[in-house]
Amino acid sequence: MFTVTDTAVARWRQARSLIFLALLSAAMLSTEPRPVPTGRGLAVLALVAVAAAAWLVMSLWTGRTQAVAVAGCAAAGLALCVLDTRGFAPCYLIAAITVAAGVLPLIAAAAATALSAGGLTAVLWAQGKGWPELLIWAGSLSLVLLLGVVRRQREEQARQARSMAALDERARVAREIHDVLAHSLSALSVQLETAAALLEKDRAADAAVLVERAGRLARDGLTETRRAVSALRGDPVPLGELVGALADGYRTDLDATAAVTVSGTPRPLAAEPGLALFRTAQEALTNVRKHAPGSAVAVHLEYQADAVRLTVRDDGAGGAAATLPAGGHGLAGLRERVGLAGGTVTAAPDGAGWRVDARIPG
Repeated sequence: MFTVTDTAVARWRQARSLIFLALLSAAMLSTEPRPVPTGRGLAVLALVAVAAAAWLVMSLWTGRTQAVAVAGCAAAGLALCVLDTRGFAPCYLIAAITVAAGVLPLIAAAAATALSAGGLTAVLWAQGKGWPELLIWAGSLSLVLLLGVVRRQREEQARQARSMAALDERARVAREIHDVLAHSLSALSVQLETAAALLEKDRAADAAVLVERAGRLARDGLTETRRAVSALRGDPVPLGELVGALADGYRTDLDATAAVTVSGTPRPLAAEPGLALFRTAQEALTNVRKHAPGSAVAVHLEYQADAVRLTVRDDGAGGAAATLPAGGHGLAGLRERVGLAGGTVTAAPDGAGWRVDARIPG
């Protein structure tokens, strides 16, 4: 999208420049006394042709060639000011300074402006022009330089903003892929390792159950990957459905209680806040599995007027209180993710168990 926009802007500027060149050339060649192909008139025709050619190169090419064309257009324009008194010739100098401010280093552009303004002032002074006209043309060249530098800075800031947005998007994609793989593959690894241990003890039936469960986890991982890709494209996130699937998985795998309640009016959430809350619920249940497996879990979704709140509690009956590690994708990771979505998350002991509470505007 950015590339198309930049290309469209560049083409519009080229077209605008060429239209102005055509109008200026027509004015130079049609104003009385009209140049003729002899003597001084021939010199005017030749300089108009040189200035027009340099203008075309400035408009259509980039790099060193463009810088040379800037100098050629300015020199031809100044020479026309010497030979011609129609009043249009300084426009070539303005065009050259406009391009110089956009493509040359600031010092070079300022030097070109100073030389052009000084030369034009000297020529007009020699032709008997008054101070008001001299100041108008010198001020115009300086103003063109200033406006060109400001536009250049704004375009650079816009490019930097686009680069930052692209980096943020890459980080977001990497975070989603990492979370999907970490959750799915870690659970799959545990199931397969346990199945291998059971096979060594000739408990093939129990191992088969775990292998079947590992297959389901692999399929769920693929489904979750597709869901993450869909969310990254900006599709709304069905948070209630996703949290319900997490609770179903916990209930099935551990034969434990996992209740999901909803208050308020459910609504689809945008990708970023929806994924952040889903990952919060996923991380909380993963930690219960690790530290207090079999504990009764209660998940509550509250759709408030301007936010959505997710609370995950466990009673700690399956073991020690489930703690979220400080690094990796524990509490610090959740705080980062929820913070990027504009929300907050807290985690603290709740009786014998643990409570994770996240709230995100949406």
